[in-house]
Amino acid sequence: MTSSRKVRIDAFPDSAFRYLHRWTIVCVDVITSGTTAVTAVAQGRRTFAAGDVAEAFRLAHVAEGTLGEGSMRFDVAQSPAALARRSDRRPLVLVDPPGTRLLANCRGGRDVYVACLRNVTATVELLAGRGHDVVLLGAGEGADFRCEDKMATARLGASLVARGFVPDGHETADTIKRWGATDTALLGWGRSAEHLRRSGHSDDLEFVLGHVDDLDLACRYVDGEIAPARPGPAAVRGPLPLEGEAAI
Repeated sequence: MTSSRKVRIDAFPDSAFRYLHRWTIVCVDVITSGTTAVTAVAQGRRTFAAGDVAEAFRLAHVAEGTLGEGSMRFDVAQSPAALARRSDRRPLVLVDPPGTRLLANCRGGRDVYVACLRNVTATVELLAGRGHDVVLLGAGEGADFRCEDKMATARLGASLVARGFVPDGHETADTIKRWGATDTALLGWGRSAEHLRRSGHSDDLEFVLGHVDDLDLACRYVDGEIAPARPGPAAVRGPLPLEGEAAI
């Protein structure tokens, strides 16, 4: 592979339309849809992402035995911590905008992947073996490119640069420099983390913080479904604890 491959960092669901035909797209939503989706795939579930509730009902008919079928209990599907505690392996339909809306907007893209803090290394290793330019898209929230998504996209970007990719533009280079080596504990001070606490979902924040680069699993998105990009079960590296803390 040559060093002419580029990596760009961008954000927000509508940005996806700019990259569908030439770029490999990696969709990132750390809190919470990306982490939930990657966790579900690691469990061996068929996993679907819907941009809105109407699409979720359509995808539910595709996935027989969908989690929450009938009552459509998407509150369960939005929680990676709750999902990790389940022992069943029924298919999952996830509707959690803006993260799943970002994925829905990527329909028709050449190659689309899903990443979070759990599968940074696995995703980078897959992308580094291919000859395409890569755009890392954070889901954001409104007009806010959230800190946890900056952190994850920057980590992905920094690792790709180390493997010969070139940052595409000053904004990408600056994001990688500022966020690529940031301590993940800092995302606990972000707006998304505060929202989780206020809504009684501190366990999801603990799950995100306690599961950093612990899965050898790259995930690909095709026609509404998220699945392993490579055959075989996901290998668990083991959660990487924050300094001075035990992993959950």
